[in-house]
Amino acid sequence: MNDSRNNGGALSDQLVTELQRRILTGEIGVGTWIRHGTIAEEFGVSRTPVREALRVLQAQGIVTIEQNRGARVNGHSGRDIRELGHVRAELEGLAAALATERINDEQLARMREAWQRFDDAIQRQATSAEAASEAKALWVEANEAFHGVILEAAGNRQLILTIEELARRLPRNIAFSAYAGNSRLLQQNADEHQAVAKAIVARDAAAAREAMTAHVRSSAEAMARWVEDQALSRDR
Repeated sequence: MNDSRNNGGALSDQLVTELQRRILTGEIGVGTWIRHGTIAEEFGVSRTPVREALRVLQAQGIVTIEQNRGARVNGHSGRDIRELGHVRAELEGLAAALATERINDEQLARMREAWQRFDDAIQRQATSAEAASEAKALWVEANEAFHGVILEAAGNRQLILTIEELARRLPRNIAFSAYAGNSRLLQQNADEHQAVAKAIVARDAAAAREAMTAHVRSSAEAMARWVEDQALSRDR
């Protein structure tokens, strides 16, 4: 990262996402102190975007800032993740229902292309351990494109802003950590996306809403269980 330009807001957003990822995956453990200077040095930025990022994380309840000490990690519990997932599931279900009425041909083509890339990610993961990072990159790209085009097609700005705020608190792509190395879970995830896509293609609003709600809840549950398993492993 480089904050030589006037892009402090974008830098703090990037830091929030990366720190969320590290905390949720256990790379930064609960109870750990995050020091402003250490983060600024690692990412090659000034302390200003670091302070902004930590304030965001404190507002989300993920860290507690103490003057002259830094930020202490609280983390998201399995319960937090499930609760956030349930709320997001209802909102993304609404977005899927709206998309069935409003999606155009170009958006449909992008949605189909995205869901097909999930299969590419699964096949890549199955080839070798070295291909795992490539599989993750493919899955992340497909996941962002798939959910993004549905939100775009829904055409409701307030809904988009609300879902984006929830995604900042619980990024979608963190879920890959729960699926990595498990072809069964990856295939289940791909099948869930396909069910959503098929309902939207069929212009079945009720089915699209049900499929998307179930998918987001399933993803949140997988993530919550993974975080709980990581916590148990650290406590042993």
